[in-house]
Amino acid sequence: MKKFFMGILAVCLAGCSSAAPAASEQPSASASAGPTSVWSHDPDMNFDKASDLTPFNYEIVSASSAAFGEVTLYVETEKSGYPGEWGNTGYAGDVMMVEEKNNQGIYAHDGSEIYAVSVNKVSTPYIAGIIPGIYKDTTGKAKVAYGFANTATGKAQIFSSDFKSVSEVSIDQFNYNVEIKDTDPYLAYKDGQLGIAGMTHSASGAMSGWAFEAYMPTGLSADMIVPVIDDSFAVTAQAIISPDGTYVTELNTAMSYRKGSYVNHYYVVSDGTYASIVDAASGQNVATQYQDAKYFEDGYAPVKKSGKWGYIDQTGKEVTDFIFDDACTVFNGYAWVLYQGKYGIINLSDTLKDTEKQINAYWCAPSNEDTIGTLTIKASDLTIRRGAGTDSDQAGISMEGAVYPVFEKKVNGDYTWYRINAEEWIANEGTWAVFEETK
Repeated sequence: MKKFFMGILAVCLAGCSSAAPAASEQPSASASAGPTSVWSHDPDMNFDKASDLTPFNYEIVSASSAAFGEVTLYVETEKSGYPGEWGNTGYAGDVMMVEEKNNQGIYAHDGSEIYAVSVNKVSTPYIAGIIPGIYKDTTGKAKVAYGFANTATGKAQIFSSDFKSVSEVSIDQFNYNVEIKDTDPYLAYKDGQLGIAGMTHSASGAMSGWAFEAYMPTGLSADMIVPVIDDSFAVTAQAIISPDGTYVTELNTAMSYRKGSYVNHYYVVSDGTYASIVDAASGQNVATQYQDAKYFEDGYAPVKKSGKWGYIDQTGKEVTDFIFDDACTVFNGYAWVLYQGKYGIINLSDTLKDTEKQINAYWCAPSNEDTIGTLTIKASDLTIRRGAGTDSDQAGISMEGAVYPVFEKKVNGDYTWYRINAEEWIANEGTWAVFEETK
């Protein structure tokens, strides 16, 4: 009988340097995890949460207008690269935010610590922890910065561009709660023109009516997401406008646009129950009606169905099983995932190029038992369970085309059940999968 064996080598966490390696220094699959592992870091990190940096969704534009005077416009633009790099903030892209017992810190995508898990969320306003905001230096110059504030001390800590250190400033210099009121002037598209719309005020400060003034922002290099308004100043659509003011296209209106999701030429729409990812150039969905969806990085996006996360490519093809309780976006081929209660880092890109292995329920939790054959999945959305019965708990969803070694087979009711790792099973009624017995 053929034997499947997996040796997963962990990348050290506690003993790693606190400095974040450059992207080119990140461990390769062969160097860090062995040629047979899908993990670049075993799922053994006990964080309560790991996520991308919270983005600041706008670029700041200072404008002079006849109708509104000197105004600050917050303009949503397409984001490219990785979250730390968005909005020309100058921050590093290779950063993750982690949380444990209400304390937050910054880690690199390879699992090394950049800033210790020491920022207590509870002591910050709105229990927000590490957030982006508008920082004004001593000269009054404003920029987007990451930091955290403490109202009790009246101080804020602003991160350096590499997130390795912080500088203490007055809390008045860090606006961590940027509020944009409905009546504030904003960039809009009306009657074929880009301009500033908003409520005007009399000399006494009383509101005197809505106005629109043609205006072309300068200094922006990315496409803008701008509301389209009618003569009554009601928003009729959201449109993509090029940096030179040209109307590009209207956003897909089948669902509501998720603010801040226009990233790397794709955006997310949602109706509150389902989410889809839309190709901005064609307006077509590439991922339809998942429970949730994040954005594409390195050609892959995390999506959620049946309560579990997996990954798709830019054609919409599911390229992993849906077996993760959380999944982060990809950086240089690596992705943090929450698997069986702990965070690990999968080597997504290299694994998907390998014809011998897949990111599925077996390869994420391999067994060294003797096999009795292989099972190839021919149906979509086939449930993986923790026992050989329909009343057993669901462990995830198999992707179509997944191939698993089989360690045990049994018949229960109308189905033949196949054990694909130490404790997980898949049912077949005859057409859902093909079992090939070991010769």
